[in-house]
Amino acid sequence: MDVHIDLRVLELLSSRLCHDLVGPVGAVNNGLELLEDDMGDMGPEALKLVADSGARAARALQYFRLAFGMAGSRVGGSLDELRDLAGGFFDGNKIALTWPAQGIPDDAPSDLGKLLLNMLLLGAESLPMGGSLTIGISASGGGLGVEVTASGERAGLRDETRPALAAQAEIGELTPRNVQAYFTCRIAERMDGAITVDEGTDGAVKFTASLAS
Repeated sequence: MDVHIDLRVLELLSSRLCHDLVGPVGAVNNGLELLEDDMGDMGPEALKLVADSGARAARALQYFRLAFGMAGSRVGGSLDELRDLAGGFFDGNKIALTWPAQGIPDDAPSDLGKLLLNMLLLGAESLPMGGSLTIGISASGGGLGVEVTASGERAGLRDETRPALAAQAEIGELTPRNVQAYFTCRIAERMDGAITVDEGTDGAVKFTASLAS
């Protein structure tokens, strides 16, 4: 399916990426400034700040490269790469990941890895106090089902995310904070599928992508 993406969506995605990267990159700069000031006993602490922040920025770039870029359409049939990538990205965010034992089916659509990484971002944004993300991949009515369940204290969709997930989402309602949800739905559409959300009463939010075979 050919899915059109409006120029405004690209601008908002760029804003989102810059916002998410400015923190760790800025921390690297702060650490370098401390080193330049020759802070004495602060030297080891500044070096650790630079190293930790640089590693965090690198993990974010690797994640976003697959989640938003062309490389995400070429992830192979193993979940190992995605598991390691997501584990590093969410490390320190008070979020635990639970993955299925099986790999991605050989006949799965090429964008499945990209879709899963974006669904994990949606799940993480539903956990303001941290929690767990559980991933499920299964055959579903001759197609493929992908589930990400976000469980934790105060788990729930942000109000601004709901319109972005609607089937007929309006471009004008998108912001840098909800454009990724819109982008995720367009990925599913390109795979001849759709995403549904179940906000249960058990402290969990379930995102399900039902994909054609």
